[in-house]
Amino acid sequence: MFCAKCGREVPDGGICMCEQQPPVQQFQQQQQFQPPQQQFMGQQQYQYHVLTMKDKWFSGKFDPQKLQDALNAYAQQGWRLVSCATADVPGFGTARQEFIAVLERKA
Repeated sequence: MFCAKCGREVPDGGICMCEQQPPVQQFQQQQQFQPPQQQFMGQQQYQYHVLTMKDKWFSGKFDPQKLQDALNAYAQQGWRLVSCATADVPGFGTARQEFIAVLERKA
């Protein structure tokens, strides 16, 4: 059973501490319950940056040392690497693989 006002679980036959509201059936509460806003106020906001071989660091060619230098430079600005992959990019006649890194930092 759940309180009709605050959504807290209440033992069968019990009464909630918030204004002594009688409990309601769980299936009814699920349809009406809205989570309190304070549960979501502490969420962090993030910014994302996508680093590719077309970025100024690489001059069109992939180089592991340049990647390391780029990641360290972005890290000094508060960015961190969260993912990386390769993607097929259409080219003239054939597709080529391009390195992609996803960076994240707190907004």
